[in-house]
Amino acid sequence: MKLYLINLDRSADRLAWFRKQIEGMYIDLVRVPAVDARELPDAELERLRGLSSGRNSLSAGEIGCFLSHRKVWEMVVAENAPWAFIAEDDIHFSSDAGNFLRSHEWIPAGTDIVKGEATLKRVEMGHVVEATPFGHELRRLISYHFCAGGYFVTPRTARRLLAATERNCEPVDEIIFSPKYGILGELHALQLVPAICMQHNLVFGSSADEQMASTLETDRVSFHRHDPRSPRLRGWGKIPRELGRVGRQIAVSVRRAALLATGRLIFRTVPFSPRG
Repeated sequence: MKLYLINLDRSADRLAWFRKQIEGMYIDLVRVPAVDARELPDAELERLRGLSSGRNSLSAGEIGCFLSHRKVWEMVVAENAPWAFIAEDDIHFSSDAGNFLRSHEWIPAGTDIVKGEATLKRVEMGHVVEATPFGHELRRLISYHFCAGGYFVTPRTARRLLAATERNCEPVDEIIFSPKYGILGELHALQLVPAICMQHNLVFGSSADEQMASTLETDRVSFHRHDPRSPRLRGWGKIPRELGRVGRQIAVSVRRAALLATGRLIFRTVPFSPRG
């Protein structure tokens, strides 16, 4: 199974760090030059923002990330191997990640996508354990699980993602892992528990390590704070949106409580332990 690593040409230090991390794992690594948003013309950025629903304010970095994942999906389709793992270059692996990255034999038949990554947020998962590869659980992923730093995908699912983004540009993790705004609800998606990877800023928080600072997060924050093209609401304009958000959260909480009471799902943070 190939591991497709998304890495900016100007981030050679991250590539060296990633290669060092996977030494001894015997992984088939394919580096994919990321789309550098700094090199995209303003007209192209605005064209892609025009493909957004307007629900998300897309910074240049978020658009570059979106295009980079699309680039890898095209490669997965062209390769047509049973499974591939797509990684961003700031993820930390668990000590046993190599077991999952060398072969796809542990993935149950009928699965469309497997999220190998964890975040610090609780997510809804099915109460049934569908498999227990290498001492981990595989559970159905039900709710939105943000970040797209590490996931297993089939060519068929990659084709569906390409079709879903042909005329639609949104944050890539929302497209993949949101049941409401993405295609998660159409997929048989599984979550590895514990996870085998997590992004650097979630493992170590606000790190002083400039090499591993999230280029996407830095770009996003700067865009929304300072760029007049950001449509993010401010001041009194935020009130109707925030009231709507609170209402939706209450509705979700009521639905979740009912399902938890019946034992049909679990709601928890996916654990993760980095190597060494």
